[in-house]
Amino acid sequence: MTFKAFIIGLLGTFGIPWLLLVVIPYSTMRSLEPVEYGQNSELAGAFVPKRDGRIKEGSKIFGQEGCALCHTQVIRPTYAGNDVHRGEWAGLRKSSSVDEDTRRETIVQDYQQEDVAHIGQTRVGPDLSNFGRRVEHYLRVNKSTRTPEQWTLMHLYNPKGVPRYEVPETDEQIVTAWKSACPPKSGLFDKVEVHGAGHGTLPVDIEEGMGIKPTDRARALASYLVSLKKDTLGNPLPEALNYNPKAPQPEE
Repeated sequence: MTFKAFIIGLLGTFGIPWLLLVVIPYSTMRSLEPVEYGQNSELAGAFVPKRDGRIKEGSKIFGQEGCALCHTQVIRPTYAGNDVHRGEWAGLRKSSSVDEDTRRETIVQDYQQEDVAHIGQTRVGPDLSNFGRRVEHYLRVNKSTRTPEQWTLMHLYNPKGVPRYEVPETDEQIVTAWKSACPPKSGLFDKVEVHGAGHGTLPVDIEEGMGIKPTDRARALASYLVSLKKDTLGNPLPEALNYNPKAPQPEE
C-alpha cells in the first residue's frame, strides 16, 4: 500500500462518518426555523415544546450526576426500534383512564430549550423522554397522595425504597413491587435536625429528631425530571413534524 492510498483510506474511514454524523447534523440543526401549525389545525402560531420547572439548572445537574450514562431521552422511529411500544416511553396509551393515545417519536425541536440534548449512552434504566407524564399517571392509577416532585425526590434519595414508576398495561394491573436499580443520590440531601412540622424533610425514618432534607440541587433535578413530557398531551405537533400521526397499537 502506498502512502497516498493510506491517507485516502484514513480520510475515508474517519472523514466520511465525521461528515455524516457531526458536520451535516450540526449545520442543519443549529438554527431551526419555527414550524407553523397547519390550516387544518385548531391551533395557531408555531410549535414550541412546553416545559415547566427549573429546566436549565436541572438539566445541568442531570448531566453532572451522570444520569445520561444509564438513561436515554430519545424515542427512536418505529423503523429503528420498538420504543413507541415500550412501557409508555413515548407517551400514554389509550385506556380506560387515558382518553387518547399520546405516543410519538422524538423530534429535533424537543431539545430546543436545553443547552445540552441528553440523548444518552445506554439504557441500563428506562428512557426518560416522558418521565414526568409516566410518574403522574403512575401515581394517579395507584391512588397515591404524593406529588410527582415528592415521588421523584424519594426516588433520588433511595431508589430501592420506592416502587418503580412502571405504568401497568391495564388499570387493574397496578405495579407496587418492582424496585429500581438506580444508585442513590444521597449527596443531594442534607441530614438536619427536625423541630416540629413544616420542616420540608422527606418521609423517611432515621434517628429520632433528625430528618432528610433535599438541597436546592435535588429540587432542581426533580423539577427537571418532572418537566419531561414530550408526548402530544396538551402540546400536539404540527402536521409537518408529526412523523407518527397514528401511534401503532402494541403487539398482541
